[in-house]
Amino acid sequence: MASKKDAGVLELDPAAEARPQAQDVGEQPKLILTMGRGRIGKSTFVRWAAERSLLMGGLPIIADADRTNATLSAFFENVTNPPSPADDDVRQWLGDLVERQIEERFTAYLDLGGGDQVLKVWSRELDLAPFLESYGITPVALHFLGCEVDDLSYLRDIETVSGFRPKHTILVLNEGMVPTGRVSRTAFEPIVNHEVFREVIARGAKVTRMPRLVCMHEVESRRLSFADAEANAVKPGQAKIGPINKQLISRWRAEMENSFDSVDQWIR
Repeated sequence: MASKKDAGVLELDPAAEARPQAQDVGEQPKLILTMGRGRIGKSTFVRWAAERSLLMGGLPIIADADRTNATLSAFFENVTNPPSPADDDVRQWLGDLVERQIEERFTAYLDLGGGDQVLKVWSRELDLAPFLESYGITPVALHFLGCEVDDLSYLRDIETVSGFRPKHTILVLNEGMVPTGRVSRTAFEPIVNHEVFREVIARGAKVTRMPRLVCMHEVESRRLSFADAEANAVKPGQAKIGPINKQLISRWRAEMENSFDSVDQWIR
């Protein structure tokens, strides 16, 4: 990935980028889990990745387990949700989702709420990654990180306490979390140099970035897909996106493709 230090674009660890990818998963069904603190980009990624899969002819299941901010139903039809936010209901719902996936052989995007605790316990009890692999389901873990060291807490706990360490793990540095007036290259230094981050990289995880979309609110407030927003295909009664925001969305979608190109088959 090209580095543009003068522009403040994040330069990823060359050694990490040079490591070979884990085993190609091809068309094998996947359980793609987004994890991390709240409001750090998990739902945005699921919207982009699931929309991308659908445009490519895929038929993924979209599962929204965010108990405080379940928004995916506003963007997709037939989103599955737990029947209630109670721990036992979420736990049962997760089990039903996985057993259905084993039987029906589909790929699922699972959006977890910020710092979700149910997954920590459930994954430890099941030994989740080997369990899924034994039934031909590839677990893919995406950990979303901002610039605060506390963002590493969930990653540390689920890797060390819960033992959920899939071979297909992606650390996503969300540039949308970089404070105004700072550049990604320096803002993420405490994260990428932290022992928790380095240990996950050492076991083979991939690192990528999620670029900032400065007009994200224009898409979210209209409840549009990114493709529709770029095409200015707004809903009746909505104001047009406008040529400048269309260009920003177009460039963001292209940057997302570039950022996640090395893990393309893992996320669709």
